[in-house]
Amino acid sequence: MKGFGNKTIKKNLNSQNFLKEKLKEEAFKYYEQGDLDSSLKYCSSFISKGFKDVQIFSKYGILLFELGYVEKSIDTFERSICIFPNEPDLYINLSNVYKLNGNLTKSEVLIRKALELFPKSHIALSNLSIILINKGQFVEAEKYALDALEIYQQNSNYHYNLGLIYSKTDRLNFSIISYKKALVIDQNNYAANLNLGAILLKLNNFEESKKYLEIALSLKTNSYEAEFNLGQLALFTKQFETAEKYFRKVSISCKNNWEIYKYLGIVQFMNSNKESIDNINKSIEINPQKNISHVLRSVINSKDKSRGLNKYINSNPYDKFGVKPVILHREIDDNLIDTLYKLETLDLNKIDTSNFFGNALGSGYKVFEENNPVLKSLENDLIKLTSEYFMSDIFIDDSFFRILKGEGRVKKHTHLDNIDKLKKLDLYKNKFSLVYYIKTGDTNSTEPGFLNFYNPNDKILPKQGMIIIFPSDRPHSVLYNGKSDRIIFSINFYSY
Repeated sequence: MKGFGNKTIKKNLNSQNFLKEKLKEEAFKYYEQGDLDSSLKYCSSFISKGFKDVQIFSKYGILLFELGYVEKSIDTFERSICIFPNEPDLYINLSNVYKLNGNLTKSEVLIRKALELFPKSHIALSNLSIILINKGQFVEAEKYALDALEIYQQNSNYHYNLGLIYSKTDRLNFSIISYKKALVIDQNNYAANLNLGAILLKLNNFEESKKYLEIALSLKTNSYEAEFNLGQLALFTKQFETAEKYFRKVSISCKNNWEIYKYLGIVQFMNSNKESIDNINKSIEINPQKNISHVLRSVINSKDKSRGLNKYINSNPYDKFGVKPVILHREIDDNLIDTLYKLETLDLNKIDTSNFFGNALGSGYKVFEENNPVLKSLENDLIKLTSEYFMSDIFIDDSFFRILKGEGRVKKHTHLDNIDKLKKLDLYKNKFSLVYYIKTGDTNSTEPGFLNFYNPNDKILPKQGMIIIFPSDRPHSVLYNGKSDRIIFSINFYSY
């Protein structure tokens, strides 16, 4: 009779819809329970029956990745995108797979596609920010991190990401604010507690630093990062035995970190432990590239030699330097000026570790890590000039440039870190600062930019191409009220 066929189709459709929803429900239920294998089984059954659902396809790809089937996960997402080409979640999840698998280029392409489809996706905006952080593109990363927070404020990790950007660009007080906002939303955010503690340690706020580092350690009891930072805190507050316990412990759990052995060697030297030089050598063995451990080995060997002879051997360059800064010269290269103007810069008024004020721009403190032939040529020249003058090996610790675009000043400061100030080690006696004047601005202005020294007082009016070298513990300042740009390139280095 008329209508019987339609009722059968309807009945079959209802049965199929029931099965489809049941499989989907079971897949998500087991995933929430943490039973990934069962969840995968239901997703696979769903797909094998020809059902199509973007949530299941996405969950199936995630499960494959979490269970270690990376290539299958990628293949699943790519096939899913062919079926659902306008679903941003598929691009977001495939982007995550590539990011976690170390392919940031493909990850970025996919997340930007997700944003084309859904520009207001705070998840995609935040993920793009993370990719750019990993690529070291902090200015652009900041833009997307702020965009994500403008849309959705109540995600602890979004504030954490912004804090990470601020810390990477030396805006430490802004970083502290962001990390604390992250902890208001989720006080158990391990990474926010850890990084906040590390920033406070860098700012010598030892008491508050200890509070957050201990919280981080309580959240992740095997966190070598938290114990490593607590070890540094103990070292810089002269709790040398406690510091050595921390560094010994983390050296067992993390055997291939050269910095751990560096600090273990330092604190053992402070404790008069003869194992000190062995651990400094271990640090160099792990990372044979020239670094501060080479300086430490030279300094500690020299001090041990003096102690063995029961007399002081004056082997440090500081005591031989004298009170007058050293003046050298290097010709100005127009390519260098062009290069510096093109490099990414930040407003130095927002940089907590900067001493510049006014219309001042500048770089971070590791410019020589840029893959740039002009900068590599400058690095080689500065190493040659300084090593020939001191007749020693040179290790450059910091490299940075500053552009004063008109009136500005540099407040009185030195270039010593906590490690340089450790008495007995006296690393400051091997540390020097160099300023290379690339553009000197208006030298006829009322404040033409004298480099003012203190203890004892002295001042030098720089000329273009001039290089001035002085001990890093000597306070100095600058005042400039000209209108033309003034460019300097600086390094802090150790002679050993």
